[in-house]
Amino acid sequence: MKDTFLTARWNNIVSIVFALIAAVYVIVVLTSPVLGNQASFTGLVIIGGIACAFGETRSAVRFKRTKWRMKRFTHPITIIGSLLGIAALLLIIFTYKGTNIWFITGYTTAFTVLAVIVFLLFGLNIMRNAILK
Repeated sequence: MKDTFLTARWNNIVSIVFALIAAVYVIVVLTSPVLGNQASFTGLVIIGGIACAFGETRSAVRFKRTKWRMKRFTHPITIIGSLLGIAALLLIIFTYKGTNIWFITGYTTAFTVLAVIVFLLFGLNIMRNAILK
């Protein structure tokens, strides 16, 4: 049977590709002082934003015609992912404003926290695709 591009398998492949791109980027930034703190943070914001937009657009199209349409939005994995996405957005806003949040006192710490959130979101997206076929 021929796979279409809107299946869970293809959505997971795309998520894994973006996760690998983000992982390579994070490793390069953390091991070399080539990029400035704000530039490296902005790069991670761009990679995460593109991956999030692409993954959610594909999921919305894929779940549009199935019985999981409404269950998808109330599933615990989706709720956790939404809360992590909101936390990432707040982190980005507060970091660019220069506001310190608890232990996050600059671009370097915010980069690390955002990297953890981005990788958690990649994992949740892959789990959601495995559960909500």
